[in-house]
Amino acid sequence: MASTVTPSEFKVFIKEDHVINGIRTVNENLYRIPNVTNYDRRIVTVPADTNVDLINTNGLIPGPALFPSYSIAYGRITNMDDANRLAVTFTSSNGESETGNIGNDLSGSYVSGGTGGTAGTFTNIPTTTSGNGSGMTLQIKTDETLKSDPLITITQNVPTLAAIGSYITPLTGGTGTGATGSITVTAGAGNDASAPAYTQLEFVTSGSGYSIGDQLSVPAGALSNGNLITSTLLNLTQIPTTSNSITVTNVPIVTTTGQGATVNIVSSAGNPIVSVATSAVGKEYQADQEVVLSEATLEGLGFETVSGDLKFTIRANGGGTALATSIVIGAAGGGNNSIPVLAGGNLEVRPVEATIQTGGNGYGVGDTLTVAKALIGNSTNDLSYKLSTNDFSLTGTKSYWTMECLPTSSIMFSSPNCSGSKFNGIFEQDIEFISVYALTGSVDVEYVLVNAPVATN
Repeated sequence: MASTVTPSEFKVFIKEDHVINGIRTVNENLYRIPNVTNYDRRIVTVPADTNVDLINTNGLIPGPALFPSYSIAYGRITNMDDANRLAVTFTSSNGESETGNIGNDLSGSYVSGGTGGTAGTFTNIPTTTSGNGSGMTLQIKTDETLKSDPLITITQNVPTLAAIGSYITPLTGGTGTGATGSITVTAGAGNDASAPAYTQLEFVTSGSGYSIGDQLSVPAGALSNGNLITSTLLNLTQIPTTSNSITVTNVPIVTTTGQGATVNIVSSAGNPIVSVATSAVGKEYQADQEVVLSEATLEGLGFETVSGDLKFTIRANGGGTALATSIVIGAAGGGNNSIPVLAGGNLEVRPVEATIQTGGNGYGVGDTLTVAKALIGNSTNDLSYKLSTNDFSLTGTKSYWTMECLPTSSIMFSSPNCSGSKFNGIFEQDIEFISVYALTGSVDVEYVLVNAPVATN
């Protein structure tokens, strides 16, 4: 049969009331949990000097004081005794191993060093540590990578067809892979938005495997797509007349996808508007999108006695599209817009991979591993990594958090996750046990638990 339990909102009210020197301070907080159907309340007598597992959340299905993993939405533990103290401990389901996770790449834990020297792959390289661990070895691969400094000068002699803005672009060509660069497109000379310009390329992602003499290119479209072509006459579909002759420049046009473009509008007194031509290219426009400039808008721009709205589509009068993508920048396909070939000053040997080969023992989160420079092609400096939680398997000592609960006081919590005072680096793991310990004498303990019926994570 269908469940007869109707979900309802669980509310927790907290009120703090204090009077000092005749001044009363009241603080109130309301915490709401929607759609609650699972609620547990229990009073347990904990004998003196005894540890009791009050709540177990290490399972998948409910049982006696057993709740699904990650199911806790709210809990309260109250020391009901008026004299004896209570210790409450939250224990995690997993903990870090003191052994490195074999096969794990430490590149994300890179600190410094390992640059320069001779590129190569170096196996079973011993390490030293700032902690107490020993025995960890690494396989380290170094390779020619791109340097962020100095910046690369780009020669621009033909229009870019790019929108003004900053771009992170993949870089193609050469013997390497994985490089990206940053290019900023600005208005041209005299702050002319119709002639966007760029002057420099900065390497953002260094990639690997590059060589002196490599020719890099920025692919077409990397500096924005859906651009309008400068000075293109747009296709007018509804043309009002005006009582004055005027040219209004740099009028912004926006469509459902496009932005940043402007147009120049030319009128002739007593005649339909003569032309609408692109002045700034913008980006993300699509073919045949319609633009409407209302009669009121036109009059606000300086056109007098306008006969109606102006409408045009993102197409040229001659039938060809007014849309474009930014051109290739490089030696080939970019006209005279060129990037110099890579020179020695653009490259440096850097570590690109550091795989744990032997896990060792006794390591911990935050320990710094150091590899002597002489062991990896005589790099300029020793290579260092700082171990993180990702560098360990979850089979070691568990984390726990313990707090004393004074007589007649309560501890409230609203998370299924545990870190703690004996913390081994595994944040955001689920609580496995909540246990209590009567410190000075037998204690009656009340708990309330609001939880999901099944695992939520």
